[in-house]
Formats: sequence, C-alpha cells, structure tokens
Amino acid sequence: MTNAFDKPITIKETQAATQATFDILQALVLKNEFGWTCARAGWTIEMVFHEGDTLAVRERAWKVIDLFVDSVGAEKLAIWWGLAPVALDSKQGQARIAKHKPSTLNNPSGFAMMFNLASGKPKPPEQWENNAQNFRLRCRIGHTEDIEYTDRYVSPGVGPGMSFIRMALPVAWVAEQPPERGVGWLTSRAVELMQPFWCIAGWGVMPAVEERNIGPDGKGQQILYPYLQRFPGLNALGSLALHSHDFNNAMYSINWLSYVSDTLLDRLGGRETVRKLVKSSKYLSAGDVGNCLGIRAGDLPGLGDTERGLTLPAFGEAARLLKPLRVKSRLNNFVAPPPSGSNDEDTWRLACDAYLSRFDDY
Repeated sequence: MTNAFDKPITIKETQAATQATFDILQALVLKNEFGWTCARAGWTIEMVFHEGDTLAVRERAWKVIDLFVDSVGAEKLAIWWGLAPVALDSKQGQARIAKHKPSTLNNPSGFAMMFNLASGKPKPPEQWENNAQNFRLRCRIGHTEDIEYTDRYVSPGVGPGMSFIRMALPVAWVAEQPPERGVGWLTSRAVELMQPFWCIAGWGVMPAVEERNIGPDGKGQQILYPYLQRFPGLNALGSLALHSHDFNNAMYSINWLSYVSDTLLDRLGGRETVRKLVKSSKYLSAGDVGNCLGIRAGDLPGLGDTERGLTLPAFGEAARLLKPLRVKSRLNNFVAPPPSGSNDEDTWRLACDAYLSRFDDY
C-alpha cells in the first residue's frame, strides 16, 4: 500500500499552501499598547560577519546595500543616519550617501557604520519611526572599541562583537517577484557579495523602524509571543541580540535557508561531510553559495501551525544537523512572554532558550 504522505505534492497543492501562508503572514500586523505597529511579518534576512573594521568588509557591505536598493527601488525608501529621515532619492538623501559612504570606506578604523533604510513617508518622523514599515534594512558594522562593555567582548577566546546586516521585505512584494529574481535569488546574491560568517533567511518578524517599540514598555513582546508559539517558522531575532560576542563562534537557530561558512562547517567535518549528510537526509538540500554552504529546509518556506498540528520536519532536520554550531543561550528582546515580558529575566531566559531549540524534536 502506498503511503499518502509519500506522494509528491502537486502544483495545485503547492499553490494552495503558498497562498494560505501568504494570507496568514499578511494578516500578522501587530500593534502595541501605544497603538504603534510594533511588528509585521515578511521575508527576513539576517547576516552576521567578522572584521567590520576592515575596508574589504565595508566595501562588500555597500554592495549588499546597493543590491537591496536596486531590488526595492530607491523611490520607495527613506534614509536616516543620526539625522532626520529623508527620502533616499531626494537631493538631501543622495547628499547624505555622497558624504557618508566615503567616510566609511576611507577611514573605517574606529568608525561604527550605522546605515538604516525603510519604506514609507518619513513625515512626521515620529509616526514613521514608531511603526513597522514594509521594507527595512539595518546595517551595523563596527569593531571592539565602539561597543559597550569592551572588556567583555575582548576577553581571551571571545573576540570582538560582530557586525550584521538585516533586511526585511513584505509578503506582497515576495509574491510579485518572478522565481528567477525572487527572495531566494536575492538572499543568495547577498550572501555571495557579503561572504558572511552565517546567514539565515525565511519568514520572520519585521520590527518597527525603532525596534524599542517591540520592547516591554508597550508590551509589544507579550503581544507577539503567542504568534511565535503558534507559528514556529516565524523567525524573531532582535538587533540587540546580534551585538553579542556569542556569535563570534556560533550561529542562531536555522530558518528555511541557512548559509553556513566554511569556518563553521569545519567544526562539523567540513563542507563535503556536511553535503553528504544533507544528501542522505529526507527533506534537506544544499548548494554552494560563495564562502558558504546553503542548506534549504524543504521545498517551500514553511510557517507551521501548532494549533492545527502542522509541524516543520524539514526545519527539525536542519536544526539537528546544525545544532553543534548553535549559540547555547541567547536573550532575545523579540521573544518575551506575558505578563511581564523581559522584565522577568528568569522567565524571559527560559522562553528564549525554548524558542532557540523549538525545532529540535520535529
């Protein structure tokens, strides 16, 4: 007798599953107690890398920024860099680029590069900053001397704090892209350009421009938490977590796409060993993407639904494969349960640890 679960999924079934996922994600627009849209769901890309004080890394970062702008369109974006936000394609916006880009490349040592883009009309600025916009790029590149608690980050064997680039794109945009230029292509192209230590990409939480609006004051954390429990495929990772020295030698939880550098793969026996493990798995596939091996968890970017018993076995395979590379514990300001959120540190830590290992038993 043939098991129904062994039958290949049809095009019609694939389209229905994809549309159902899109509908759920587009409905996930959450407001905190202040009435601000503290989070929405979309496609998220998290890239983490070393040596942010070097010219080569910053040149690669600018290529990723250019890729994002070209893909989204400068006319949709606003820029701010310690100043009032302005339209990216305006004279003032272009003047900022012309001024700040050379400064990050000509004198990177000791200079923390903060670059932020988001869509929407930045007037009034308070309304724009306090709401989650449709498109988002956050870039933070630095080195040890510009990080708080420097003594902690430069302890023997720990190394400097990491640099990162985060990108987020709305579901509607994802649905409109042709396959050859979709989010899979965009993510892999960004990885090729940046050559990160690790990168994860898939469905995730798109925060407000000012991420603090998902924090404990407006109870954005507590409002988001039930959705993270229901939809395990929804990745939630705050920028504050990515400042941690923990990521000098570890990566975060997997997503539908997980890109792992050779430096990390060596701890699993090297790229070819991991490739063979992926090949022998039931759900995973892999391909070379620059300095990384890209690992895909299943044919479609899953979301799951614990209320309907929809688990993500492909994510479970990826999580168990890469578990030796995972950070052991990480406080994450996007993952904090009611009623106290991150104000109750013991409960907060337990919730963060559970979220980090949520796929292990699938």
